Amino acid sequence: APMQESLAAAVVMATGWSGEGNFINPMCGSGTLAIEAALIALGKAPGLLRSNFSFMHLCCTDEEAEAWKVMRAEAKQSARKTFPGKIIATDHSPEAIEAAQKNAATAGVDHLIEFRVCDFRQTPVPEGGGVVVLNPEYGERLGEERALEETYRAIGDFFKQHCSGYRGYVFTGNLDLAKRIGLRASRRIPMYNTTIDCR
Repeated sequence: APMQESLAAAVVMATGWSGEGNFINPMCGSGTLAIEAALIALGKAPGLLRSNFSFMHLCCTDEEAEAWKVMRAEAKQSARKTFPGKIIATDHSPEAIEAAQKNAATAGVDHLIEFRVCDFRQTPVPEGGGVVVLNPEYGERLGEERALEETYRAIGDFFKQHCSGYRGYVFTGNLDLAKRIGLRASRRIPMYNTTIDCR
């Protein structure tokens, strides 16, 4: 299921990643998790890319309008230009990577994310540790769910074989498939992707 920016930011924040170490995002789709990770690492205030907010259409004094301009300027100045970690986002779909690169350019972080077309199992995982986050398909129908069992098993193998020194996270709306990963979760954080109950 597609992920809204606010949910992606919450997922990144739940991992504890703030720009230290690396952020690896196989199965990146349109790049929302990787883009939010870059914005968080830079310390960019939420909504800083927006220029229009509802409150601006209400009556307010010149003093309040000036206070808003000052707060916005301070938020822009406090953002960093770079961070010590690396962000790598991959997907097997060239169309998804193309969309992710466009979305990252719109957000102004395309220069901070390494995009690559490949199977998630071929995602480069550099030395230095960090966080690996996957948002695999959930499998809405029974046939899809059976087909995805192997993918979820492969996620567990990928963590075990390639992600030593990293903390691994899987965001899913299918708890039965999550069991196929074959690794015990140290914690499960309830979240909703629209109406889908996720962990």
